Amino acid sequence: MSGYRPRRAPRRGSVRLRGLRTHLTFWGPAPSGSCAPVFLLHGFLDTGDTFQFLADAFEADLPLVAPDWRGFGRSAWPQDGYWFPDYIADLDALLEVYSPGQPVRLVGHSMGGNIASLYAGIRPERVR
Repeated sequence: MSGYRPRRAPRRGSVRLRGLRTHLTFWGPAPSGSCAPVFLLHGFLDTGDTFQFLADAFEADLPLVAPDWRGFGRSAWPQDGYWFPDYIADLDALLEVYSPGQPVRLVGHSMGGNIASLYAGIRPERVR
């Protein structure tokens, strides 16, 4: 029996957002000013790795960025608890790092979809 073999190898990295180390999974070319990344936002009890199948299904070689939310996967855990508005603020900080001033595409699953929807309502100018 053979396991799944990804078409697009992920790259791993991290960035400090609002005082916490946030783990990131990247696929495709590096984000740039000419091609804004697509941000893939995972659901509750999940990680950015869950988007491997989606990354492999894209025909275009787009820059994809999938964070592990605070307290999930390989990201740091906050010492002062979890507040849903923190996820929205973390997303805003992440977009400032990888797509400053440029509207982005957000894809969210479950909790990630809620975060994307709330963010789009709060900062519509940042969402494409």
